[in-house]
Amino acid sequence: MPPGTVIYDAETGVLLGDLTTPGQQLLVCKGGRGGLGNQHYATSRNQAPRTAERGEPHEEKMIRLELKLIADIGIIGLPNAGKSTLLGALTNAKPKIGDYPFTTLEPNLGVANIDDDTTVVMADIPGLIEGAAEGAGLGHDFLRHIQRTRVLIHMVDGLSEDPLADYSQINSELALFDPKLATKPQIVAINKIDQPDVQERLKEIKASFKKKK
Repeated sequence: MPPGTVIYDAETGVLLGDLTTPGQQLLVCKGGRGGLGNQHYATSRNQAPRTAERGEPHEEKMIRLELKLIADIGIIGLPNAGKSTLLGALTNAKPKIGDYPFTTLEPNLGVANIDDDTTVVMADIPGLIEGAAEGAGLGHDFLRHIQRTRVLIHMVDGLSEDPLADYSQINSELALFDPKLATKPQIVAINKIDQPDVQERLKEIKASFKKKK
């Protein structure tokens, strides 16, 4: 299984293991013990005995596998906020980019080189919308991937009517899905500031975020 796979007992919901490193092993079920075949009962007088021993049955279990991507940085925001564009600019990833909502249908990973000795893995988390914590949009499919990240880059569309409201909406969904997500450090990135309309209101947008601390 790929690193990041979480294994649950499908019937009880009990967590059986979390595979986070390459080569890590987990025993979910024990195999049965093989019985002794007829050759173990062979003697000089009875060289083809018709006697054999039954083995012991193996364990059986229904399991549920859940993949949570392992990334240092998660890029979050509403659909079309510019997450895939940022990932493509900072890494060698080639995510699909389009001018319509939900262009990204699965998380994209990219590796950014900080210096000769440091690299970070970045994940573009597909667009979250209001109700994502209840499964709206692509919610449940991707919120779990954010749980693995160490820090979040929160992309905000500078052309939005209310960037702060967009920011608050996403954070609300994170907290509803997992309260711990609300405590992750975030870097807010305002996109499209090269647009004249955004330049005109950039001070106002910054002030609203500063007021929110």
